[in-house]
Amino acid sequence: MVAKSNLHFDLSAPVQLLWFGEFISPEKNWKHLTRRLFEYELFVVTEGVLYIADEEFEHEVRAGEYLIMPPTVNQHGSRVCRCRFYWLHFRCPALPASVSMPEQGSFSDADTVRTIAKKLMQAEAAEPRGVHSRYLASELLLELREQALAGAHEAGGANSSAERLCERIREFVFFHRFSDVKVREIARELGYHAKYLSALFHRTEGVTLKSYINAQRCAEAKRLLLESGLTVTEVAYYLNFPDPHSFARFFKTMTGITATQFREEQSVSPPKPAPEI
Repeated sequence: MVAKSNLHFDLSAPVQLLWFGEFISPEKNWKHLTRRLFEYELFVVTEGVLYIADEEFEHEVRAGEYLIMPPTVNQHGSRVCRCRFYWLHFRCPALPASVSMPEQGSFSDADTVRTIAKKLMQAEAAEPRGVHSRYLASELLLELREQALAGAHEAGGANSSAERLCERIREFVFFHRFSDVKVREIARELGYHAKYLSALFHRTEGVTLKSYINAQRCAEAKRLLLESGLTVTEVAYYLNFPDPHSFARFFKTMTGITATQFREEQSVSPPKPAPEI
């Protein structure tokens, strides 16, 4: 299992917890429902395999692994599965105190993860979305982060070296997400040949570096469309597109809909998730 990208959260204060629970698939042919996801969702799989996807990636999350899905217009089950997992819906800004966390990772100390999850369930029963719950939700994220990073470090050798370089690439893309960053610029900054860097990233991450850059830029466009009062034209210039038409083509290629359609669809009040997820 290889993480597709890193996410960035400001965990200097507790996250905004929305809902938390544990789910056990009720039957052999269960598949996750299809819906819009308006916030981040964490899946912590403790039994079986969860198959879930968005408009960009299909994820296979096995027991002992977690996945964080960013907001998406098309969260859906990609295959039927039997599994058991904790789920957490939350919101958290990326800045100013950004912590980098693999979007998908593994954890070896399941007992510690379960202990935090059980404490969180008890806190939620006593005071839903209270301060105690919010701190425990943040603790769960940090524990998963530490275990995922420790596991990657223990892998050692060439894989660890490649992952560290990919982490530097992801960090560079994140902090230059408002500009039209090119592969050659990343290569020059990190001191590598562009073709070598692209091949290594593709081999390690499973996606091309150009595709990753576009996905991160699209994610930032979605965030601005949903969370700012900027017009579509202003978003285009904010992200350093040469003109609004270039941004329009880019956004529709990435999502299948226009930026205006995306904003209108997402402006609908988010429904509360079904109890099992």
